[in-house]
Amino acid sequence: MAASTSSDQIKIAAVVTGVSHFIDRRRWPELRALYADTVEMDYTSLFGGRVERLRADKVMENWRALLTPVVTQHLIGPIDVEAAGDSATAACHVRGYHYSKGAPGGDEWMVAGHWVFELAKSEGAWKIQKMKLETFYQRGNTKLLEEAAGARADK
Repeated sequence: MAASTSSDQIKIAAVVTGVSHFIDRRRWPELRALYADTVEMDYTSLFGGRVERLRADKVMENWRALLTPVVTQHLIGPIDVEAAGDSATAACHVRGYHYSKGAPGGDEWMVAGHWVFELAKSEGAWKIQKMKLETFYQRGNTKLLEEAAGARADK
């Protein structure tokens, strides 16, 4: 494999940055464009369960349903990129803030952790193939997403 260029590293970092910006702005088409058609999602450190391999369209559908009733802000950085040829890994700290006014268990939930992405270059564009959250800790209402979804369904 050939070593990556600084241009590749910048493009990879932009993909990772785009994840947080597009989630928070609810820009689903732009977010979808950052992912390969099938993606491995690992949120086991936060929710338990198992690693899932899903169509990217399904990931977007799931996020839209979970996150529409809440306000989010994902703060990331710094982004550490290791790339060789058409494969790359990018990792960064992440703090995900979630807010839903009037949620029974409290308005706020914060998750602190580390995101790890595996990407592949295809037709000149870097696409996320795997995404893993390594949760460090949480604060606040850990049931916020469920409560916000329930309040939305009651309307």
